[in-house]
Amino acid sequence: MNLLDDDQTPRDGKNILTVRQLNEAISDAMRVAFSSTVWVRGEVQRLPHDAARRTHIYFELHETGQSGAAEYQIPVSLMGWDRSRYGLGKYLDGSDPDFQLANKMEVCLECQVDFYAKFGKLSLKIVGIDKSFALGKLEAQRRATLEYLKAQNLLERNAAIALSEIPLRVGLVTSPDSAAAHDFMTGLEGSPFAFQVTLRGAKMQGQQLQAEVMAALAALQTQAVDVIVITRGGGSRADLSWFDQKDLAVAIATCPVPVITAIGHEIDRSIADQVAHHFCKTPTAAAEFLVERLEIASGRVANAAERLEEMALDLLADARRRLDVDAVLSRAVRTTLLSRTHGFQRLAGRFQTVVSHRLRRHQRLVSGYEAQLVSRVQRRVSLAEKGLQTQALKLNSLTQASLTARSMRLTQAVTRLSREAMRPAELASTRLKNLAFQAKLLDPARLLARGYTLTLDGEGKIISSVDKVAAGDLLRTRFVDGQVISIVQPDGSSGRPPSGKAQARGRKKSKENPGQKTLFR
Repeated sequence: MNLLDDDQTPRDGKNILTVRQLNEAISDAMRVAFSSTVWVRGEVQRLPHDAARRTHIYFELHETGQSGAAEYQIPVSLMGWDRSRYGLGKYLDGSDPDFQLANKMEVCLECQVDFYAKFGKLSLKIVGIDKSFALGKLEAQRRATLEYLKAQNLLERNAAIALSEIPLRVGLVTSPDSAAAHDFMTGLEGSPFAFQVTLRGAKMQGQQLQAEVMAALAALQTQAVDVIVITRGGGSRADLSWFDQKDLAVAIATCPVPVITAIGHEIDRSIADQVAHHFCKTPTAAAEFLVERLEIASGRVANAAERLEEMALDLLADARRRLDVDAVLSRAVRTTLLSRTHGFQRLAGRFQTVVSHRLRRHQRLVSGYEAQLVSRVQRRVSLAEKGLQTQALKLNSLTQASLTARSMRLTQAVTRLSREAMRPAELASTRLKNLAFQAKLLDPARLLARGYTLTLDGEGKIISSVDKVAAGDLLRTRFVDGQVISIVQPDGSSGRPPSGKAQARGRKKSKENPGQKTLFR
């Protein structure tokens, strides 16, 4: 193959190619190197969520290293015509009962190695899929997860939790507005029982399923529900394999609330089904299970009510039979009670006589003790009053002396406080007079009266050095009786008068301040 156009020749021994020539050469080499299709194994990544509706699908195959990060990757495409030609659409829209392409799934694809010369892009074009390879990988992962759960004694943990006989408060984990949610709710609403359903929405397929279902389980555990139902409609084996993930299975097994699964497949049981308290084939079957449980409980209550009614009737019949015997017994009891009552009345009369006699005797003794006690109390009260009067006189004299001494000390403190309070004021007054005298001495007007002058610039600031004056600056010289405005002339000037503008500024200043004189130098 000639790699140069007819009008091109090698220069200085260099074989120069255009981009087109290079890319076409690579394309030809790729066709020779990969003359037939190849099978490529890798993990699906960046598969569009709406792949089933697209004509052409583009994604990537990754190979991860020991760190779990993608070390190698290659673009993959499934063109619309190949999709129809090789019948690959069923692996995207879920019509295949066993397999559906999804992100993070390890697959084995039959591909044509393609190099698109215009863009210099290398990619793989899918012409076949080995679904048994992907299903085998999923089955191996499934078995490893089951071994782990068995080793941790988690397979029967949730099933060991007692399910309420009246599970009216139901937590529902499913995709909102889905057919599964509708079927389940329809099944409950058709029953005569007042179910209370708390719905927590979650993805029911794809890589987000595990995290969202686990979050929904955690949230429902705080809602005081009797049972949690996880449900979705049917799908392919690969699509439903997301319910075989280890972390999700552990979350279901360790959930403190009984979990019922209704994943929607009738052949295989997912790992989520195996660790759940109970599993059903469809969402409708899960609703029927709960309704049936309540019907059983309702039947037991009805049977108990019937038995209770029969027992009550039997007790009433026995009571009626006993009434005849009780009538005879009642007459005997009344006779006995009457005779005993008369005996008690006689004993009560004698007891009252004895008690009255003893009470009168004790009353006389109490009267004597009362007179003695009153006499003693009066003597002690008299002595206490005399002592109190003596103490009151002593206390009065001490109080008067103490008050007089405190009054004298208070008067002395007030006098001393007044004297001390005036001292800072006098010091401050003297200091203020000294400052006023110093200010008077430092007043610039005194210096002007002694024949000194002050030179200011155009902004009214004092000029303290010749270095701060430049030619053309406006100066104000203050005297005791006015000020003079002058303009600085450069060295060697002819002494000519200032321009008209300078004279006009001088006249304007004179009008603003009649007491000043204007002089130009």
